[in-house]
Amino acid sequence: MTTWLTPFDYDYMVTAMWTCTLIGAVCGLLSGFITLKGWSLMGDALSHAVVPGVAIAYLVGLPFAVGAFTSGILAAGAMAFVKMKTPVREDAVIGIVFTSFFAFGLLLISLYPSPIALKTIIYGNILGISPSDVLQVVIVAAICLVVIALKWRDLLLFCFDPNQARALGLRAGFLHVLLLLLLSATAVAALQAVGAILVIAVLVIPGATAYLLTDRFGVMLLLGSALGAITSLVGAYASFFVNGETGGCIVTLQALVFLLALAFAPKHGLLAGRRARRSAQNEGALS
Repeated sequence: MTTWLTPFDYDYMVTAMWTCTLIGAVCGLLSGFITLKGWSLMGDALSHAVVPGVAIAYLVGLPFAVGAFTSGILAAGAMAFVKMKTPVREDAVIGIVFTSFFAFGLLLISLYPSPIALKTIIYGNILGISPSDVLQVVIVAAICLVVIALKWRDLLLFCFDPNQARALGLRAGFLHVLLLLLLSATAVAALQAVGAILVIAVLVIPGATAYLLTDRFGVMLLLGSALGAITSLVGAYASFFVNGETGGCIVTLQALVFLLALAFAPKHGLLAGRRARRSAQNEGALS
């Protein structure tokens, strides 16, 4: 029993576990909107686009969250501008912009070495997170939670049917920008835990898993948040024993939970689908 409690003897592990839990809860909550809106590629783009902002922030002595958030917003604006001004398809625009931002970030890191290592940006460094960075993560997470709590119904309608949202008097443009801001801010918060490469996973997998388990959006949000928090906590805890990257442990665990839901979900799982087909075949044979 004492062995299993060993991680709690180290302050850095305790900090990592509760910080990952907070990040996982916020990412899981936002994941429902991303899944409903079909913005997985947008999340991937913004998670990579924050890299140059992180590099510049450390070079000039600003908090990493400021640089990363600014870079994410600039990338989102660049994608919107190119999409409006050219006939290029949206998926191509996203690919062009996020790879360009990511490449620029890698170039800056190679030209101007800074206290932050490339590995830290790519894979995260939750075990070595500083108190100031913890405070930044907490502030970002708190803002995201408050905004979602106040606007989740409007965001739901916007994600489900923007035209219906406009017909009901909602400002679809404002909600579009708000969702982008939330996505950028959450990607910044998750950057410390899982790194730029795996941010998209923690922003998509919990919501996709919850989508398989329920048809009610409110339940989906809560379930996605709970899945994100629990898997992040357990993943951070397990990383101590396997001596592996914390982000890799978290995302691997989330993927395993998704596979279980894919197989055993009561309504949308593979086994449930097979039973439904057999039932339909039997009814057809009897008729």
